[in-house]
Amino acid sequence: HDCRRVRLLAYFGEASVACAAHQNACDNCLNPPATWDATEAARKALSGVYRFHQQRGQHFGAGHLIDVLRGKPTEKVVQFGHGSLSTFGIGADVSEAQWRVVLRQLIALGYLQTEGDYNTLELTSAARQVLRGEVQILLRQPAVAPKPGRVAKLGKGTSAQRSRAKSPPLPLDEAGLARFEALKAWRAELARKHKLPAYVIFHDATLAEMAHAAPDSLEAIENISGVGVKKLEAYGRDILRVLGS
Repeated sequence: HDCRRVRLLAYFGEASVACAAHQNACDNCLNPPATWDATEAARKALSGVYRFHQQRGQHFGAGHLIDVLRGKPTEKVVQFGHGSLSTFGIGADVSEAQWRVVLRQLIALGYLQTEGDYNTLELTSAARQVLRGEVQILLRQPAVAPKPGRVAKLGKGTSAQRSRAKSPPLPLDEAGLARFEALKAWRAELARKHKLPAYVIFHDATLAEMAHAAPDSLEAIENISGVGVKKLEAYGRDILRVLGS
């Protein structure tokens, strides 16, 4: 999203300054693109790569990483036991296409690199700063056409509209919404107790699926996307208690 002149010359080992003051300015300096704060998304992606390496030095490509981040119980995820990783499902609120954009830009910014014939992802030394939260990651906002009705729904920000913006990822009836809010309250209390980000426990998509399915047994909870063996053992009975089962 920044000056292309600086990036291109740096690639060839030449130092330079942004070309905004030059007559032959690049497109980014002439018309700065919209950006978004992708720090949290970047940390989730880099954490996913780190967890692979932590688990017996494993290396995987972008496709499998995205499946894990989005909580998809694919055959490969099951084969390697990645459903039990703390990063499983933490990025379910981001589409596959959006994750690919994030990963491409993290590679371009030098926080990730690809290796070998299978283009497996590896962390660079610079990734440590991102994982520690020491730097902010601004990424170029992809040009995505708004969904029909989105502008009308969001409006100018009334309290009712803000409430809709925070709606659960799945459509829920009145009873389901009550279960969803109860699960969120339980998660928030647990996150404060253990000093963890809420998404590390369960992401909203998993809580919404629980609220929708209203599981009444540990076996039923296990079938919900984003619930691995370790999380089932740690939180399964609490979930049943919150759901009143």
